[in-house]
Amino acid sequence: MTVQIEEKIKIAVIGTGPGGLAAIIHLLRLPFVQLSAFDQATELREVGAGISINQNTWRHLNLLGAADAIEQVSLRGDGSKVDHEQRNGLTGELIAQSFQKVETDAPPRSRIERYRLQNALLGQVPKDFIQLSKKLSKIEEFPQGTQLTFQDGTSAGPFDLIIGADGIRSAVRQHAFPDHKLTYTGKVAYRVIIPQAEVAHITGIPQAATFWHTKDTHVYTDPLDNGLFEIATRASEPEEDIKKVSWGQRVKREQVQRHYDNYCETIKQVIAAPDEWLEFAMFGGPRLESVISNGHIALLGDASHPLSGAFGSGAAFAFEDAYVLAQALLYTRKKGETVSEAIKFYDEVRSPHYKGLYQILNSFADNAKELEAIKPPLEENELINERTKRNWTAENKWIYEYDVTKVWKKYVDAIDASNILAKLTLKAEKESAIPGIAVSA
Repeated sequence: MTVQIEEKIKIAVIGTGPGGLAAIIHLLRLPFVQLSAFDQATELREVGAGISINQNTWRHLNLLGAADAIEQVSLRGDGSKVDHEQRNGLTGELIAQSFQKVETDAPPRSRIERYRLQNALLGQVPKDFIQLSKKLSKIEEFPQGTQLTFQDGTSAGPFDLIIGADGIRSAVRQHAFPDHKLTYTGKVAYRVIIPQAEVAHITGIPQAATFWHTKDTHVYTDPLDNGLFEIATRASEPEEDIKKVSWGQRVKREQVQRHYDNYCETIKQVIAAPDEWLEFAMFGGPRLESVISNGHIALLGDASHPLSGAFGSGAAFAFEDAYVLAQALLYTRKKGETVSEAIKFYDEVRSPHYKGLYQILNSFADNAKELEAIKPPLEENELINERTKRNWTAENKWIYEYDVTKVWKKYVDAIDASNILAKLTLKAEKESAIPGIAVSA
């Protein structure tokens, strides 16, 4: 007897940030997948400062097998520890406050260094599995599969599925959606992590993740668990003053300080503490109606939703993408359906989620317009406080508590129920065609 061996699905992951690594981990668990992974970097290292570990992030770290590595560098609260604060950046006034949760499924800490998250994820990936120095230069789609060509002259493929996890400036997205354009937002982010000892002399620093708001910018401060202190800011910079191709270029203290002279004394001293910062030009773009293309390209993470860092939960969004994509491939494989059908399911689950996030951003803009239209005009501190209260309402907490595992199960249950109903309807129709058998409506 001849044993038929099922052909494997050939998949390429482009980009190995948090989302790409999550996709790799999930897909390596699927025995019917033949996986390749490529990154343009010459070595895997994280550029940036901290990264948020929210409730939904923590859930996926457990699913990815990376939670223990993060737990080792985090302190779990007892319910009395302040987690987040919203403050007026001009006066230092407390506007809103929340306390750290203690449930097992809740994050032990709101922020860790990005490299720690990367190392925790890499610990679940075989050594040397990722092919480095592979900057994508061309994608060619053929009936037999998709071919990749890299700037070093090498090529790979054909693949049944290309996963674009290559960040906000995604080459895969540019190929799949050539009319979708990113634009410079007019803002830059300045980020740095320094020893807490360098700000220990400054009074008024909360021992919590804190946003300090003004009318046009904000500053984020956070004393991390391991004796470090993170500062992240947004500031307006004219386009001609920004090297738009830069990502994490070093700038001197003076370039950053000039943006925050109007802040309260605590923040002015905090901003003056680091000698150097990393500068990131911020880019954004409109929402994609779909995150898939031609039945064999799927976008994941920042490549699929160019939100320009909004909500501070990009890693969680990417983890959710990776989970749903892997589950869709597993589900359709069991049903004997195609890769095209799998990524259609992925799109139907994830695109509405991103639509909801963009709607929140639109509501932020609407709030600003409404408040600025009030006559007589609100005093600046009053405007800052009211806008912050509106934007950070409890109604938006779902972003950080969203459980995509339940959403996926509900989606699949609906498909299965629909299929059963269709089969019963077909059976009834066939039986109604047999003489002597009547089927009532």
